[in-house]
Amino acid sequence: MVPSFHLQALLALAAVTGHAAAAPPHAARSSSPTCNTVQFDFPAGTNKGDPRAEAVKQAYVREWNQYWKYAYPKDDLLPITHNGTNDLFGWGASVVDGIDTAVVMGLTDIVEEQLKHIAAIDFTKSEYLVNFFDVNIRYLAGLLSAYDLIKSGDFPNPYDDDLVEALLSQAKSLATAISPVFDTDTGLPVAQLNFSTQQLVRSTTSVNGVTYNSTNTAQAGTLILEYYRLSDLTGDESFRENAKKAEKYLINPSPAPAFPGLVGTELDTDSGKFITFDGGWEAGVDSFIEYLIKTYVYDRDDSFAGDLKDFWLTTAESSAKNIALSPYKNPQLTFLSQLDSNGSIMWTMDDYACFAGGNLLLGGKYLDRPDITELGIKTSDSCHWLYNHTLTGLGPSSIGWYNASNKPYDSTYNNGTYRAQAAKNGGYFIEDPSYSSYPEPLESIFYAYRVTGDKRWQDYNWEIFKALDTKRSRSVPYAEITDVNAPGGGKLSNYVASFYFAEVLKYLYLTFTEPDVVSLDKYVFNTECHPMTIKKTC
Repeated sequence: MVPSFHLQALLALAAVTGHAAAAPPHAARSSSPTCNTVQFDFPAGTNKGDPRAEAVKQAYVREWNQYWKYAYPKDDLLPITHNGTNDLFGWGASVVDGIDTAVVMGLTDIVEEQLKHIAAIDFTKSEYLVNFFDVNIRYLAGLLSAYDLIKSGDFPNPYDDDLVEALLSQAKSLATAISPVFDTDTGLPVAQLNFSTQQLVRSTTSVNGVTYNSTNTAQAGTLILEYYRLSDLTGDESFRENAKKAEKYLINPSPAPAFPGLVGTELDTDSGKFITFDGGWEAGVDSFIEYLIKTYVYDRDDSFAGDLKDFWLTTAESSAKNIALSPYKNPQLTFLSQLDSNGSIMWTMDDYACFAGGNLLLGGKYLDRPDITELGIKTSDSCHWLYNHTLTGLGPSSIGWYNASNKPYDSTYNNGTYRAQAAKNGGYFIEDPSYSSYPEPLESIFYAYRVTGDKRWQDYNWEIFKALDTKRSRSVPYAEITDVNAPGGGKLSNYVASFYFAEVLKYLYLTFTEPDVVSLDKYVFNTECHPMTIKKTC
């Protein structure tokens, strides 16, 4: 039962912001299975022997050798100080996150070492607080993806059968070990778990003087794809049921969001109610939206997946109507605005939202919605523009723009410096100039190429790869940078994230290799670029 002070605060918040609880906007939509192939019909031999694919493969080998020499078996490489860090629970995140990329690239010697490491991990123990979101998208999905890819017959498989089977048994072991996070009144998962004491470590959010036990929307909604796959591979339905129980609060939002389908970023784990209205495709809500359509692509015959698809359609249509915006007098660009905590449009966008182009392309093509596909093209083009207009050729962490009345959301940006920058860039200014090896624009460009067959998208990702390969110090390969408009990127950051192996290099490689390698009609990607076999293809 929801404590009364929670209900009162939520109703007060709804009254202040003008939002009232309502029936789900997707309730009347048909959920009958719909299915279309996604990939462009590429001619035989497309991209065969493309040297760009080999260049990306060699980048993986170079960075892997750095990790293996200086950081293994720790989680991530510190390239400047030539050591490693256990920032992801001490299980070797770069190994587990990066193995499926090595499988796809045919790097069998590297995969062999990675398999040996994975089989020896004790996923029931960690000295660190374990974050459920990272466990799911990096570790669990990495294990499932490597298993699916190796077992598919699509890639070389000289590996010991026991090591391959250990991928699945380790996935089940990890998912079982992290399962106490679902022990809440609602089943919405908490953020962290102490593996030594089994104590839940709850997050809190304060709204109007009331503090709630809370969970992030992306965290609660970015598990259903992995948990569906795990249940299908193991026959253990408890994983799927935990995911569905959590997801039902997200697709039946109460109070109703500011715009249909554009839910906020925080929920009360005691009641399942939303406590903020800061919707959009940005960090905090992004991968929840992503998984709505991807779970349907994975299993379109599942009735609950049909409900997820319906909510995704509501979100996509609402986005096109309400937050797909162009900067003042610059209609050539289309950005997806964030909303503030009260649900007001901010005319800002972070880099995470650049995944939206690919997600819209996937869903639009699969559901035969050319209008949604076109929005995916526009947003992907606009995210590429952000890269094409900086000194380094790399994109910033966040941008803002002037609205139809030529005003910014934040008056801080209403001055000559930012207006001059907007005039130079095509209508937007940079809020945060740092770059942290973001995969999201690469992701959407990859989808745009695979869906349309237009080679310009390959050219775009090649430009970005060359910027990654040449704009920073050769002695610190692929280090993150502080300023995309400074010579050399400003200061180098002493960190290479595991997702560099999992996402950045995989999306790039798949843009240039043969299109039937990890076809979008055979595999669906999790948010960390881990492909899993679609249960029933079109």
